[in-house]
Amino acid sequence: MTHLEMDELYELFVLGAVERDQSTEIEQHLQDNCPYCQTKVQEAVELMAAFASVAEPVEPPKYLRNRVLTSIAPAAPKQNKNWLTGLLALGAACAALIVFCILLGNQVGNLRSQLGATVRERDELQAALKVLSRSETRTVQFGRANQPQGRVFVNRTGGLVFAASRLPQLANNRTFELWLVPPTGTPRAAGLFQADANSDAVRVSSAQVDPANTAAVAVSVEPTGGSPAPTTTPIIVVPLS
Repeated sequence: MTHLEMDELYELFVLGAVERDQSTEIEQHLQDNCPYCQTKVQEAVELMAAFASVAEPVEPPKYLRNRVLTSIAPAAPKQNKNWLTGLLALGAACAALIVFCILLGNQVGNLRSQLGATVRERDELQAALKVLSRSETRTVQFGRANQPQGRVFVNRTGGLVFAASRLPQLANNRTFELWLVPPTGTPRAAGLFQADANSDAVRVSSAQVDPANTAAVAVSVEPTGGSPAPTTTPIIVVPLS
């Protein structure tokens, strides 16, 4: 499907109203960082968000006021009944429109969150690839069977990539924190991360790793939001020397 063919589908895609195969093709373009599709989806999101504000009060025209007053006059009970039915129908339509706008606003908000998460994942992946592709990047493996295990990819100027599996499951108010441990002194925080449902995790840090001043990379369990210094015994320590 060409971009020209997609032009009529972006608004429907944002609303979740396109066929599955068409939606899959647009999603593939977004995953491939297609600038045309990213721009068009953003424009569609903004357009749909604008519709969420259409349910605003308006001043009714004078002729409608006169017709309503006439419809409730005692001399025309049948007309009154008809207009009352019409007004009830109009009220129901307005209520439905308000509900639609609220749902649309929620959907737009969810879509913005999903796009934001996708952008963050893309940026993190690009940062990891930069570290891994550099010739001076050093790889250190850690762990034993039935214990947390994985690899640390360290680059003196480009940062590090920490990849681990078999991580323990944490309570909702706890998180993993990565540390750069000097030969002496206080460890330096290098970022927070969580394990996925399979107990795996990847953390990319832009912190520079000077081998002369970094003896190890460590991971501890900290309160949500992290700590300025480790508050628990590290569950992982990876010596770099």
